[in-house]
Amino acid sequence: MFEKWIEEKQTALDHDIEKDFQIPVTTLKKWRLAGKGPIHFRLGDKILYPRVAFVEWFEGHIKNKKASVVPIVPNRSKAKI
Repeated sequence: MFEKWIEEKQTALDHDIEKDFQIPVTTLKKWRLAGKGPIHFRLGDKILYPRVAFVEWFEGHIKNKKASVVPIVPNRSKAKI
């Protein structure tokens, strides 16, 4: 399911995770500070996530929560009546 995403690059920035998985950067930061969440490492001022490890964590997280992956539709503004 995530093969193409993994093949793009070896690592992902927190903004890549936010864009591709809809996990807010603030949530990723909270998890890092709490010692939870996906494996990551710091390179200078950047936080990097190995893509293979992130996908393994993400799939495991979904299985443990017994939730399914559903496509997220961008927010659409409601028409004013």
